[in-house]
Amino acid sequence: MKQEQLSHRETRWTKQAFPLILACDNWQDPRNVGMAFRLADAFGVEAIWLGGASPVPPNRKISKTARSTEGWVPFVHQANLAQALVAAKTQQYTLIGVEITNQSKALDDYLRTEVPQPTILVLGAEQSGISREVLEVLDGCVHIPMYGRNSSLNVATALAIALSAWVSRWREGK
Repeated sequence: MKQEQLSHRETRWTKQAFPLILACDNWQDPRNVGMAFRLADAFGVEAIWLGGASPVPPNRKISKTARSTEGWVPFVHQANLAQALVAAKTQQYTLIGVEITNQSKALDDYLRTEVPQPTILVLGAEQSGISREVLEVLDGCVHIPMYGRNSSLNVATALAIALSAWVSRWREGK
């Protein structure tokens, strides 16, 4: 049988939601925010928190990149993201940053031993990373191992890798 690509209308996915919130700490590029909405939809993220100066819908560039997902993925603007994260800890959320720090663990190593539920994944702006005040309230950080000369990825790319790994581990039931 010849393999053929399916159209969007022919594609059927089982809708599933995971106990995961994505927190964007002062993201600057609305196109990255739009990608966060698409990825949140694709990976069953509970909600997006747009922290600090992050652009929020309605925004033409967000809408174009999000491909309408900003219309159904729940989001809230958190003017003070660090404060919102502290409040989330009282609701038993584990706060994990995706950031290279002096104590961060490789993403795959971390997920071999821990897959906390519920979780808030925090990613910072491309240029400055996670802000100091947000880093101070996190339970830990993970990083994506890289084997070339560069030490960073586009934030939407890093988000896609982290969400794929996280959701895969939850689907495995570990």
